[in-house]
Order: sequence, then structure tokens, then C-alpha cells
Amino acid sequence: MLHQTELQGIPSSKKDVDVACSSFKTGMKCFDDYSRHCLAVSEQKKLEDYIVGARYTFRFLCDDPAFQAQYLKYTTCFKGITRDWDHCANTFLRLVKEEMSRTENITASSRLIELCCAKHGFLKCIYVASRLKCHKEEAIFIQRIADTLSSTRVYLPHCEQVGTDICSHAPYVTSSVAITLVFSVVTALRRSR
Repeated sequence: MLHQTELQGIPSSKKDVDVACSSFKTGMKCFDDYSRHCLAVSEQKKLEDYIVGARYTFRFLCDDPAFQAQYLKYTTCFKGITRDWDHCANTFLRLVKEEMSRTENITASSRLIELCCAKHGFLKCIYVASRLKCHKEEAIFIQRIADTLSSTRVYLPHCEQVGTDICSHAPYVTSSVAITLVFSVVTALRRSR
């Protein structure tokens, strides 16, 4: 259930935030009604795991005035990195999808390392892109949002055990994930100039 559009762009104005919040709340009400009436509890749990990060982020964005004010303070940065965000997100989603579709003998711990390294690469990609175009404070804030949203694909508690040092010492495949993400950001930045 990887959708290329779910991490596309980020709202960058009060109007965009209001539209996104309204759409998100409508969608979640529909999802909750469908889930409650049509799915078994185990199916509800599986689907909820996919959207927990988005619910968490939108709860802050839509319902917490202090968070929304901080978010809106960085709209210039958001506008400047939208393409980079999309590129980093698409690369992350592709890597997760590839890892989940691998069929050869692979241990659960090896798969977990690969997924967590893809997530770490995504967060680094977002931070580097943001830091090149924005202030450090803005880049850290945007990376926090990316971390929350990416947790819907690669759940955070698992990755707390897999640090970036493990990724940099992992086999060629994992190391190439980080290299690919960083190279992709640099290439995208050159094209956008």
C-alpha cells in the first residue's frame, strides 16, 4: 500500500494548511466510518498503522495553534524545498517498496536494517535539501515533520535500534541507498537553479 502521492509536497501557506486540514479531516472521518463498519479489528489495526504518523502530524498542524504558527513561519523554506521533498519522498518510497518486494532469503533483522537505513537516508536527504536552501532551525523542523510522516512506513521504535552508523557500515546495498539519496538531492538542486 505505498502511494506515490501521500508524501507529495507540503502545504506552504495558511490557505494551503486550511485546505489540507479540511481534506484530511474529511478523509479520516470517511476512513474511520468505513473501518469501524466494514473491517475486522485486526484489519483496522493494520490500516491504522499506515496512517498513524499522518494523524499525529495533522493533529498538530490543524489543532495546535503554536505548532501551526511555527509551521507557517517557515513557508518560504517549504516553498523552496517542495521539489526536493518530493524527490526525497519518492526515492524513499521506491526503496521501501523494493525492499518489501524482495523475495530471496532475507532475515527479518536484515530487512529491518535496510528499511531503517532507507528511512535514515530519507531524513538526511530532507535535512540536506532544507539546510542548503533554508536556515538550520527550519531544516530541523522540516526534518521532524518528515520523521513523523515516514514513521507510517518504517515505524520509529524499530529504527531507534538501527543507528546511522550501522547504515554506513552495512553491505553495499544499504550504503548505496545513502549515496543515491545524497546524489539525488545534489542533482535536483543543480536542476532547480
